[in-house]
Amino acid sequence: MSLRLRLVATLGITLVLLWGIMAAWLMRDVSTQIERSLDQRLAQSAHMVAGLLRNVPAAALGDSNDPSLIPSPGGVACRVSSLRGQVIAGTHPELNDVLKADAEGYSYRDHNGQRWRVYTLVDDDKRITVADRIRERESLLSQVRRAAFYPFLLALVGSLVALWWGVTRGLAPLSRLQRRLSGRDHGDLSPLPVRGLPSEIRPLIDGFNTLLGRTERMLEMEQRFTDDAAHELRTPLTAIRTHLQIADRVEGDRRREAMQQAEAGVERLTRTLDQLLMLARMESEEMARGKLEPVAIKEALEAAMNETASRDRCRVNGADTEWRAEVSGALLVTALRNLLENAMRHGEPGGPIDIDIHAGVDMLSIDIANQGDTIPPDRLARLSERFLRGNHPQGSGLGLSIVEAIVIRAGGRMTMVSGNGVGLRVTLQFPVIKSER
Repeated sequence: MSLRLRLVATLGITLVLLWGIMAAWLMRDVSTQIERSLDQRLAQSAHMVAGLLRNVPAAALGDSNDPSLIPSPGGVACRVSSLRGQVIAGTHPELNDVLKADAEGYSYRDHNGQRWRVYTLVDDDKRITVADRIRERESLLSQVRRAAFYPFLLALVGSLVALWWGVTRGLAPLSRLQRRLSGRDHGDLSPLPVRGLPSEIRPLIDGFNTLLGRTERMLEMEQRFTDDAAHELRTPLTAIRTHLQIADRVEGDRRREAMQQAEAGVERLTRTLDQLLMLARMESEEMARGKLEPVAIKEALEAAMNETASRDRCRVNGADTEWRAEVSGALLVTALRNLLENAMRHGEPGGPIDIDIHAGVDMLSIDIANQGDTIPPDRLARLSERFLRGNHPQGSGLGLSIVEAIVIRAGGRMTMVSGNGVGLRVTLQFPVIKSER
């Protein structure tokens, strides 16, 4: 069922029920009021007859043996009698069972299958009885009901038509939006305009635009990953294939040398793939959705030094603390490992690697510096770009890019400086969540 039909059906049924209840209550009230008015008219008729009789001589009314007959319409009857039951005047002598003397007030009586409403008034020595046939009353009520029903029916039908028109007009922005989406190119991920849309629809469009933006970013990252993988894996694969072809054609030391080169190419290829996958996961926020399990800085640094075998070259200051950064322990180890590998590969051969750890009120800083030649400012600004290897083609060129992505995901900052005997000093700043000594 369409939204328009559902709205019209729901509102229409509600409208019909409310109008029906109101009409039933109105008709009931009208019927009661008409019955009451007719009863009052019946009583007034009896009082009017009583008033007229006071001015008529008794001799003019006849006696009990010759009562006066008064002409009257078929639906109304009247009789005047004495308190002893003698008929003085009246209409319809055949309605004796209806107009017979009775207690004063209102009552119902039946005659030949027809029901009458009777009112009896006692005035001095006379009893006046008047009657209305119920059929005439019901005919009047039917006319009143019909007179009220047709305007009600017309108003109800008009309301339903107006409701359909109003719902259709109200849903017109959704129809235009649907046509706009249907006419879009399959590759168009630009945001939908929200200008001119009702305020109730704007949150939906804003959410849809957010989804479009995420989808566009995901597609861009997927395309970027594909391009990076194709660009970076082509060279090692070509080298591995070349060394394997050489090994297949030669023997002895040359064969062993070719196989070693092929194994080195496989290791480089594996390392590059791992780094690419890590960077792709960081950019897709897959890790950011994972459970945060921070570790102490000294534990993460110990793990990174063990993985890089750089303990003998590291000079650590401030690691005897229990500071913890607001970042996953696995990601922190990855960032430290990449920085240590970068320092060992690009710093002065065999030179020391200085590591300083200190914490402020809100941020925890980790400095990792190596000795070496000063890096020009223009090149220093591009060090975190992908696949910038410098003079060491054995690396993947992704280490600093991954570190920067990890720091940004954790809400921190990475800065790099070079000069005064320092080849490269990288400072990582993370939000601190615990500080103990």
